[in-house]
Amino acid sequence: MIIKVLTPLLFSSLILANMPEWVDSEVEQINQEIIALRHYFHQNPELGNQETNTQAKIIEILKDSGIEVQTNWKNAPTAVIGILNPQKGDTIALRSDMDALPIKENTNLDYASKKEGLYRNQKTFISHMCGHDAHMAMLLGAAKIMAKHKDKINHRVIFIFQPAEEGDSLYDPFKTENLPSSGAKALVEDGIMEKYQIKHVFGIHVMANLKAGEILIRKGVALNSSDGFKAEIIGKQSHGAMPQNGVDAILTAANAITSMQQIISRNIDLTKGMGVITVGKFTGGEAPNVMSGYAEFFGTIRSNHPDIRETLLKRIPEVITYTANAAGAKAKVKIIHVYPVTYNDPKLASWAVKSLKSWNLNASISDWNPGASEDFSFYAQKVPSVFMFLGIDNPNQKDIANNHSDKFIIDDSALSTGIKMHLNMILSQ
Repeated sequence: MIIKVLTPLLFSSLILANMPEWVDSEVEQINQEIIALRHYFHQNPELGNQETNTQAKIIEILKDSGIEVQTNWKNAPTAVIGILNPQKGDTIALRSDMDALPIKENTNLDYASKKEGLYRNQKTFISHMCGHDAHMAMLLGAAKIMAKHKDKINHRVIFIFQPAEEGDSLYDPFKTENLPSSGAKALVEDGIMEKYQIKHVFGIHVMANLKAGEILIRKGVALNSSDGFKAEIIGKQSHGAMPQNGVDAILTAANAITSMQQIISRNIDLTKGMGVITVGKFTGGEAPNVMSGYAEFFGTIRSNHPDIRETLLKRIPEVITYTANAAGAKAKVKIIHVYPVTYNDPKLASWAVKSLKSWNLNASISDWNPGASEDFSFYAQKVPSVFMFLGIDNPNQKDIANNHSDKFIIDDSALSTGIKMHLNMILSQ
């Protein structure tokens, strides 16, 4: 995990200032337009690296606002980068993700998604059940306002509209060799940070179970790393009454799964943080009276410290392989590296909370880590960055559904706060 430390020169530009008088009126004037724009994105979701119509809509809005647009990124062809004040320096980036999820929406909203798409060549319903529709709308709203007041902004501002935060929808990572980079990783590898000399990146994620307009920012680790694995156990099929004639793949797989949990309790330094290994899918067997010769299981790996992540990624294949060998079976293990730990620069996070409060926004430092993962982490590995949580719950709403639920709902009143958050990160520097 590469973390660069802010220099005194950069910190000298971080000031606190009251909200300019024109901000409230500009946000109020654009509010209904941005709500309608979110509803448009919500009704027209697209999966990771297939966001062509979404891309076209974002380009249209940015260009109509007089903002320079850059596309045609090698590894992220559906990405859109907006550039405001291209002649200025001290570049600050604001990031929104664009992609939807392969989930059938079940909200009964007037603007609910009824779209279908292809997820790794399988037809499926798709929807914005994570809030990326709100992320795009809020950043576009902020971009439109900044474009009107660009002379008041001391920096070059980069608006990153990034595909595939939820992962690439074209390739199955467990079936594809030489998997291409995707999402934030792809843009970073394409050189976005160096091309624009970006010094900070700020991002917002809407979150269920926080009241609309509430802002939480964590210092240090904000979200966990995420990785995946697939294990195949090759044994020898036999009659169920004659186990001595075969090698039980199901029993071997079960023992491997149990043994993996000991990695957490015996191999990682728990003083540094935590780790989780979850097997979510297990298949094997042909008939009740046949001892299976093959089994496979899939899982996810989470941690909140890079050293713990490295230990888990090293030990999981070893434990599975040696458990299989001990049983007389063979194992094939494939690890999929997904996202590193998302790290908020502590000093920049403290400044962000103070700056948002100076605009009378309901922001606070939090120790809450939702346990999820985000590819914003790739930007934060390059430069000091901050990832912020914005609450979207209506106080009158009951049975709040989490992000990624088919019943996930956003209270539109939160959008104006998100626009102001983006504006604050730029206007206060």
